[in-house]
Amino acid sequence: MHQVRQSEMDKHRRWAVVAESRTQIVEAGAVAAATLGREPELVIAASDALRDIRGYRAEIQRRGVSAVALFSSDASRRAYTTVYELLLALAPVQERRIIDARQPGKPLTVGSVWLLGARCALDAATAAGFVVGELARGTSPELPGPVSPSTSRWILALWRDAAESSVGGAVNHVSGILAGFRRLGWQVALVTNGEPPEQLRSAVDVLEVTAPLPRGARFTKESAWVASNNAMHEVALSLARRTPPAFVYQRNAFLCRVGADLSRQLAVPMVLEWNNSVVWANRNWYQQGPQSRLFQMIGDRIERYSARSATLVAAVSRKAAEMATEQGADPAAVAVVTNAVDAESVPAPPPIPARQEVLLGWVGGFGRYHGVEVAIESLRDLPDDVELLLIGDGPERGTCEELARRLSVHDRITWTGALPRSEALRMLSCCDILVSPHCWTVKGSFFGSPVKLFEYMALGRPIVASRLEQISEILQDGVTAVLTEPGDPVDLARGITRVLARSDRGMALGASARQEALELHTWERRAEQILARLPMQAAHLTGAGTDHV
Repeated sequence: MHQVRQSEMDKHRRWAVVAESRTQIVEAGAVAAATLGREPELVIAASDALRDIRGYRAEIQRRGVSAVALFSSDASRRAYTTVYELLLALAPVQERRIIDARQPGKPLTVGSVWLLGARCALDAATAAGFVVGELARGTSPELPGPVSPSTSRWILALWRDAAESSVGGAVNHVSGILAGFRRLGWQVALVTNGEPPEQLRSAVDVLEVTAPLPRGARFTKESAWVASNNAMHEVALSLARRTPPAFVYQRNAFLCRVGADLSRQLAVPMVLEWNNSVVWANRNWYQQGPQSRLFQMIGDRIERYSARSATLVAAVSRKAAEMATEQGADPAAVAVVTNAVDAESVPAPPPIPARQEVLLGWVGGFGRYHGVEVAIESLRDLPDDVELLLIGDGPERGTCEELARRLSVHDRITWTGALPRSEALRMLSCCDILVSPHCWTVKGSFFGSPVKLFEYMALGRPIVASRLEQISEILQDGVTAVLTEPGDPVDLARGITRVLARSDRGMALGASARQEALELHTWERRAEQILARLPMQAAHLTGAGTDHV
């Protein structure tokens, strides 16, 4: 009865919602509306509110907001726990609440400003203890010794950030390669520090999730990352004793040293999945706070330790491989293992629906180099019957929507938000042309290996993509795609026009790309490439001697 009364009261309040990150703004608004019974008046990222507390409070008053809620994907694991709650407590409202996406019907309360202020001081001291412990721990200067081949058929996989990647290239990469190993007869045990998406769950045989970290350890994201090393190590070591692994597989992550520690402790090979130098990415892509220099130093030391410890650094591109050697990896231990596609999950190309308009398809994270703004701008140089389907979400989506309105092309674009992979692939398969307009505006060469590129190929639709580093190495202009100048919307429009001018409207391009993807770019092929570089006994290559839990 109390919950019913509370729900009715919520409907009459004017709510502001604070999202944990900019990438969650759309999801936070939708979940809050469903939970509270009405659309919020304001949805703001916590980081933006913290940068301008005065402006945040003023905006709440200007909009007549009477209640504030924090949206959390998992309140028991989120970083900045006390800081975000203090942000809510500072709001000039009477009602404050935390909405946990895992328990949306169970509102959580927020303490007083004074209590939370004291808690901040206590949590800061706790977090500092974890950081000091990491500084004192150091790294082993010596390289690991030679490893004897194992007869085990188990892989111990580690991905710290699995819970933060429900869709997108990261989860497609990790789930794809692990599924590739399994199709070759291996068994995979995965350790994460949060509940992973179903796509990843289905790619492994055993899943272990660490318990939530203490509140103080989560005072900042960096302190949580440092503290998670011990938590993941403990769980992974226990798992390894039950299912002794042939090797350890870890996705490279900022401040993550678990794979290197376990490889040395268990005396088994380590494969380090290397998409880039995470130290470089952290320095160049993310907002730098007052503590950034300290964590950059720690992160650089841990990444060099991991790179030196790896039996194989599986770099996604030649440029990524160069970054690995710059971070201390032995060049002989580095191999280019590009991204790929899970061919079994990609639908066969259906007939294009009968329609008047031409539909362009794009999927991605609205990130820095995905080039979605180039696709939007290209609509100005294309006929009005050319429309654009944008699948995904991310930090630049709001900027892209504003650009589309400014160019008067917003009504020619469908914005779906993030979708499950199967639904995204289904929608892309119904498009006339798929676009990959990547561009690179930061220092250095493009090091990416877009997963979408290989999925586009397998979908069998004509592709128009940027002539950029690995993209132009995988796609052949005029054979499997049409390539255009990176960052040039006019040239992108020309490329699209070239496809539409073909007598078959590019279907031969799509068919050639699909054939190549299914023959050369599957995750099984990538798994074979990795296994061939590890010290394995012959039984591993024949599928014999499978272990069981």
